Amino acid sequence: MPRLIDGIFKAPFRVLFLDSFCRKLGASTNFSKKYRRLKIHLADVTQLRFRQLTLMAVSQRLHFAARYALRHLLLSILIALASAVVVFGLWYPGPYRQMLDVGHIYLVVLAVDVVCGPLLTLVLASPCKHRRERWLDFSLIGLIQLAALAYGMHSVWLARPVALVFEVDRLVVVTANEINTDALPLAPTGLRQLPWIGVLKVGTRRAANNDEFMRSVEQGLAGISLAVQPDWWQPWSEAGAAMRERTKPLDELIARKPAAALRLQSAVKAAGRPVSELRYLPLVSSKTLDWVVLLDEQLEMVGWAPVDGF
Repeated sequence: MPRLIDGIFKAPFRVLFLDSFCRKLGASTNFSKKYRRLKIHLADVTQLRFRQLTLMAVSQRLHFAARYALRHLLLSILIALASAVVVFGLWYPGPYRQMLDVGHIYLVVLAVDVVCGPLLTLVLASPCKHRRERWLDFSLIGLIQLAALAYGMHSVWLARPVALVFEVDRLVVVTANEINTDALPLAPTGLRQLPWIGVLKVGTRRAANNDEFMRSVEQGLAGISLAVQPDWWQPWSEAGAAMRERTKPLDELIARKPAAALRLQSAVKAAGRPVSELRYLPLVSSKTLDWVVLLDEQLEMVGWAPVDGF
C-alpha cells in the first residue's frame, strides 16, 4: 500500500521533470512525440493506481463495517425475541393478542428497531476511526435503539389487557388505558390494583339505588361501559349465578351459525371437552365484538373462537 501511494504521488512530478527537460534541450519532433506518449501513459497509470487504491479502501471499509453490523444485527434479534416473549407470553396471551390486534403493531416496531440499528452501524463503522470513536458511535446507536424499544414496550404495556369483566350478558376484555383509575379506590378489596401480568376476573354489580341506576344509564348512552368503572366491579365468585343464567349451550351456536361451525369445532377440539359439556358467552373488547369464549361446567374458560356470539 505505501509503495502504491508513493507511485501515485511521484508520477506527476516525473511528468513535470520530463516536460522541463524537453524544453531546455529543444527536443526534436520525434522525441516530443515519444515524450507525449510517455506522458499520456504515466497519466493513465496514475489514474489506474488511484482507482485501485480507492476500490481497495472501499472494500476494506465495507468488510470492516459489515462485520460489526452483523454482530449488531444478531444482538438486536436476541433482544427483540426476549421482548416478544414478554409481550406475547405474559402481557398478551391468547386470545387477547388477536382480539386487541397487538401483533401487527408490535412486530412493525420490532422490525424497524432491529433493522435501523445495524444499518446505522454499517454507515458509521470505519477502520480509520480510533477505537474510542468507534465505541462512542456504537454506544450512541445502542442508546437510540434501546430508547425506541422502550417506548414501544411502554406503549404496548399501557394498552395491555388487565380485566375480564362479566357485564349483563357478555365478557368484556378491558385494557389498562381504558380503566377509570380515579374509581379504583372504590373497587372491592383485592380489586383496587391493576395486575402487571394476567387479568383480573370480575363481575359487575346491580345499581344500589335509583340515582346510581340513572347515572349508569347516562354513562351507557355516552358509550362508557360499566366494565371500565372499578366502582361497579364485584368479585368473580359473586357473578357466578348471573353468568350461569346467561350462558347458552355451544350446540345451539353451532346450529345457528353453520358458516362458523368449522371454527367452533376446532375450538372444541383444542379444549378437549365434549360439545355437550360446553357453554358459551360473547367475548368482546373495544376493538371487536366477534368472539366467543367456551366455558366448562364450572364456568372456567377452556377455549375461544373468532365467531360472533350475539
